[in-house]
Amino acid sequence: MLTRLVRRRRTGWWALAAGAALGLSACSLDVNDPDIVTPDDVSDPASLPLAITGAIGDLQLALDDYSLYVGMFVDEFILAGTFPSRQQVDERSMLSDNGTLNNDMYTLLHVARFSGDNLAQGAGELVGNPDADQDLVANALAVGQYNGAYVRMLLAEAYCQSILGGGDEFNPNTETAPLGPDERMQDALSLYQAAQASAASAGLTDLVTAAKIGEARAQMFLGNYAQAASVAATVSEGFLRIAEYSSNQSSQFNEVYVFTYGDTQQIRWTVGDGTQSERHREKFAFYDEWVDVGLIDPSPDPVLFSTFTGTIFVHLQLIYGRGIPVPSAPGQSASIFLGTGFEADIMEAEAMYRAGNVAGAESLINSRLTTGANPHGKNFDPVDLTGTFASDIVQIGRAYEAGAWLTGHRFGFFRRVIRNDGVDLFPTVQPGSDTAFPITKQEIDNNEFVSQACPSGPPWS
Repeated sequence: MLTRLVRRRRTGWWALAAGAALGLSACSLDVNDPDIVTPDDVSDPASLPLAITGAIGDLQLALDDYSLYVGMFVDEFILAGTFPSRQQVDERSMLSDNGTLNNDMYTLLHVARFSGDNLAQGAGELVGNPDADQDLVANALAVGQYNGAYVRMLLAEAYCQSILGGGDEFNPNTETAPLGPDERMQDALSLYQAAQASAASAGLTDLVTAAKIGEARAQMFLGNYAQAASVAATVSEGFLRIAEYSSNQSSQFNEVYVFTYGDTQQIRWTVGDGTQSERHREKFAFYDEWVDVGLIDPSPDPVLFSTFTGTIFVHLQLIYGRGIPVPSAPGQSASIFLGTGFEADIMEAEAMYRAGNVAGAESLINSRLTTGANPHGKNFDPVDLTGTFASDIVQIGRAYEAGAWLTGHRFGFFRRVIRNDGVDLFPTVQPGSDTAFPITKQEIDNNEFVSQACPSGPPWS
């Protein structure tokens, strides 16, 4: 079962609305048009199709950038460029005045969140309106709630604290104080549950399932493992929900591909093999196995693949590569997983393990991991769980990674484990010790309700 979200262009009225509503200056979005589209405008039935497209596109806009930066924060990527602001991420030593993070990650996430909330609010005002197609209204409400929940989940997983808006009259769901990760994830959980109800009323069974995966992921983060397993168990094994990109124009490209293959931008991210002294010899934890199963090319043609620095060698990720049908489209239009049945199975298995059923957890994981029953269709090495948490959780993390590599999931997993279990899985070769992203200085400067990047100094959790 496959559901697709088609990415839109990077410009549009929905971006203008979000830029105006954030506690961020509009210049970060490179927007000159002063017009603002409010939730009341979305409540016009004629606006719904465009608003749905905009909200879907804004989530895609945020997801590929998010995957690049959190992948570099953990061990999935090393920096192959020279931006000092990006090097802060690679070295886990970030400053709140990091302008790259403000523009490439923080702002995009909040634009996507605003678009989802705006859509949900406008659609909610049209429920029961005789002039509106109620099937379309229900669709818009469900999409808005799901997208809003997904971004809140990423904010909880990535940031030491987060705030939605700053009391602006045009911004739905504004807050007057930042929330910590648990409070933000509870916010996401509630919206995922609402999205399930809305999608069910609209007959959108795939969106119901996608929201269930999100709910299970939120419950895992909150330490509610039994509840997560109960929801995850209802997800079909082969389910996929993807963010779909396009090769129509550069603004619609999958940027994970763009910055690792060098078609339109020089290569600035690559996989670490442990030999690059400039990057502290950082190595992706499963590098050798991923090479063996064909997810990494360890020695691509150096004439065709060279990095911006020229001194860091390319170790090429292949899941978003030219001609690699994972999940279906190559290169610039390659899709990114938002949620999969495989992920649900691994969450169910982890919850099983935490409840004391080590053998059952191992059996479920290996039935998906070693038989090609995973999104990449590869036969990975089996896990061998011993009942020792510190080592077993690394193997469970490898199982997640087998189906969610370069989608942002690994960072969220690391945050969850260090917060819930006190086990630090973050790379130790990096000189810094951050475990979360800070609220950016631009937010602090422009939002009267935010006074500091994190509740306390680094390392942030």
